Order: sequence, then structure tokens, then C-alpha cells
Amino acid sequence: MRRGRFAVLLVLSMAFAGCLGPSTASWGTDNGELDVQFSQESTTVTSGLGSETMKLTDLEAVGCSTDSGTGERSLTSFADDNADPTTITFTGYLAASNFYSSHPDTGGAKGLDFGVATSVAIQDMTFKEAENVLDGEGARIDIKNWDKPLTPETGAGSVDLDEIDRDSDTQWYILGLIPTSENIHDGLTALDEWHQAVTINGYLVQTNTSGSSTVGYYTNQGVDQDCNLAIGSNNYESAYVFVTSIELAEASISSNGESDDEWVHGDVAFIGRTGYLLFFLAFGIGGGFGAFILSKMFVLQGAKSTMKTLLGKAGMDTIKQVKQDVKSAKSSGLVSPTERKKEARKHAAKNNPQESKKDDSGPPLAAFDLDSVLSSGPSMGSTTEFGGGGSSVVETIESQEMAREIFEQSEVETPAWQAPSPMRSSAPPRQTHSSVTSSVTSSDPPTQPREHFTTSAPVSKKSAGPPKKKSVRKRKSPPAQVEQAREEPNPEPPKESRKTFDEPEEDFSDFSF
Repeated sequence: MRRGRFAVLLVLSMAFAGCLGPSTASWGTDNGELDVQFSQESTTVTSGLGSETMKLTDLEAVGCSTDSGTGERSLTSFADDNADPTTITFTGYLAASNFYSSHPDTGGAKGLDFGVATSVAIQDMTFKEAENVLDGEGARIDIKNWDKPLTPETGAGSVDLDEIDRDSDTQWYILGLIPTSENIHDGLTALDEWHQAVTINGYLVQTNTSGSSTVGYYTNQGVDQDCNLAIGSNNYESAYVFVTSIELAEASISSNGESDDEWVHGDVAFIGRTGYLLFFLAFGIGGGFGAFILSKMFVLQGAKSTMKTLLGKAGMDTIKQVKQDVKSAKSSGLVSPTERKKEARKHAAKNNPQESKKDDSGPPLAAFDLDSVLSSGPSMGSTTEFGGGGSSVVETIESQEMAREIFEQSEVETPAWQAPSPMRSSAPPRQTHSSVTSSVTSSDPPTQPREHFTTSAPVSKKSAGPPKKKSVRKRKSPPAQVEQAREEPNPEPPKESRKTFDEPEEDFSDFSF
């Protein structure tokens, strides 16, 4: 999973290749912006990179001129009579650079430091020698603090700029670059890539108010025959520079931005920005989409092969036939039961919008309402209630029908001679011993028969109708006994016993039983 995320991040980062750059000041006269009105005779720098906007005027450009008599090169201001100097070059190996979006007051910047947009450290050598420096073999500088454009603080590295003196083996330019146009200001971001060959063309800065000992201004420096600024005996030269153009190994930056090989922020070597965008769209997005389609085809092919192995040829043919039947059914206008159910639900939801708003997210029995079930009427007829209050017993019409069926069945199955008498005495039968004979007169009144509790309400007896026989649940007799019972004639009903028995008196001296 992590590898997949890293691959996606790597592909997306390609879209920003060449488009990311350092944070620099904007071009303009407002707060946080820099504006330079360059003129060879007089230049004005308006800087909003400090706590407040300041304007530096009466800045003169100093360039490289040729003595008509001797042919020697020297530095001359445009303010001199009959002087037409050219730009000074600073060529070498770019070892470090720093960009300024602002100059804090606590950093120690002062004067023209607020007009510097970029500071660079360049090791003095020819352009070809700088191109031939292999990666890792050039000077490596560890920057600690570069708040002051012309005095960086460096630490451990192959070269410590703080330790450069007359005993050092290398010579260095520490330049505070002041762009002379907006295109130069935007092109300075090309110096964010260290360890490359570079040539900066421009002018030194001179002012009437600056003394000869002020760091960064023109102080009688010299140039060689190629108009390269000569480095003094200390192997270290610091200067403010009005930049007019920059030359790189494969591009250049001009004041008007109309050079044939003009460098543009976000440009990509060989193919350019347009070619890179087309390449990314074609091979990045298109390649990813193609890889997705290809992988999906492989997965489907594998699934199809597995299914063919499991089902066999006959099963695959059956599946194909089912697919064809489904397609033909759809083309003929047939609708599946699932679709019919969906349409019915939609139609019901339209007709009953209140029911569609009910929450069906709960469990299946969440919508069951016991009160609504009890309050609704029975499926058939009315019910009979026994008792009263909250503890009544309800007998439905179904239970009444079931009791009637049981009663009718018992009448059919029970023989007449086994039918119980309508009046049953609740008193137990008397037992007499064979040796004892007596005349007993029963004076007890007849007791009422006990009634068993049933779920049916007591029915009032009608005088006209015969009394209903009480159903007695008996086991079903075997077929032989049933046939025998049918063949036997009905016995005569027993005669009513007399309540008074007149028997001769006997001797009751023997009370043994």
C-alpha cells in the first residue's frame, strides 16, 4: 500500500517539475515589492522589502571602457565626458545563492542592501572550466546566515567564505544583484540551482554620497581584457551589481525577454514547457489509464478462465444462452420481477409520501405496534369477554367454532349407552358390605352439580330445547369395540331409585364389616 502511494505521489510530482521556485519579492512599488528605474546616468531604486518603503536615488552605473590610446580596459562612470562604457562580466562556478522576499531590521541590512533581490557566491574561473566541473567535485558551502547580502556567514564545508584571505587557493565574487527590469527580476530564480556555470553581466554602483571605503560600491576596482572584474589580493570581492543579462549553460536571461534561448521559469530542457505538458498528459495520465484498462482485462481474463474450469463447457454455454435470453427479453419489453417491485415501491412512495419518509433503518420488528394490533378489529365476527377490568379473558369466534367442532365430533364417536347422564351427582357412591342389611332413609337434599370453569360465557337454558350434553373427551376406541358397541342394543334406562327404603329391622349387635 505504501509503495502504491509513493508511486502515485511520484507521478503527481512530475506535474510540478520545473514549476516550483524560491520565494522572492514581487515587482512593484508597494510594501513587500521592489522596483528599479534604471538609467546609465541616474538610477532610482524603490524598495518595500524593509519595515517601510524607501527610495534610493542618484545611483550611477560604472562600466568597462577602453582607453583609445593604450587599448587597456578600465572602469568608467557614464557621468564622465565622452564615456560609453560596456557591461562588466562576472564569470565562474555558482556555489551558493540566497533570495530575499524581505530584509528584517534585525538582520543588519542598511542602505542599498534593501534593493538587493538575490545574493550569489561565485568562484572565479572561465565559463568552460565551470562547465567541466563534475558533480560533487565543486566547492560546497554551508550557509548559516545571509541576512547581509554582501557578508554571508558560512560554516563547515569544502569552502568557508569567512576564512577567505590572501592565503586561499580560490578567488570569489560575493555579489548583491539588483535587477534592472522585471524580466531580469523573474529570471533571477534560475540561480536557485547551484553548481552550474554562470556569467552575470551588469554595472557596478557609484553614488556621490558614498565614500571610497563603503563596502559594495565602486572603489577603484579594475578589470581584465575581457571586462571581467579583477579580484584583489585578498581573493575576495564584494559588490552591488545592476544586472542587465545572465548567461547559463543552455539558456540566457535578457532585459526585454526576447532572447532566442530565453530562460523561462518552469522551462524544461530540450522539450520545453509545452512539450513537457504534452508528455505528461500523453504518458502520465494516458499511460495510467491504459495500465488500468490493461490490468482490468487481465483480471477479467483470469476470472473467465477459472469459471470455465469450474463450470465446464456445458455450463459456459448455458450461461451464454441465459445472457442472450435476458437481452432478447429486455429488447422485447419484458420486465424482471425485481424491476417490477422497484417500480411498485416508487409508485407507492409517490402516492403515500408520508410512508416514504418513515425511517426504515431500524431492525425488522422496530415498526411493530402492539397497540395498533389490539385496537384493530378481529378477522371474523365479535369476541366474548369474561371478567372485567384489566384482567378479562377474550374468547374469539375461532375458539368457539373449534369447541363446537370438538363437541360434534364427540357426539358422533361416543355411543349412546356411554353417554353421560344429564344430571350428575357430585357425591361419591356409597359402599355397603354384603353382611350388613339395613333400611336407610336418605334425608339429604340433592346437591347441585359442580361446573367446571370454561372460557365461554354461561348460556341461559331454554325451556323448549333439550339440555345439551356435556362433551367428554375420551380416547378413541378400537374398531372392534366400536362395532360391538353398535351391535349391542341400547340398554334400558335405569329406574329411579327410591329415596325411602323399607326393610325389616335386623339386629345391630354385630358391627363388624
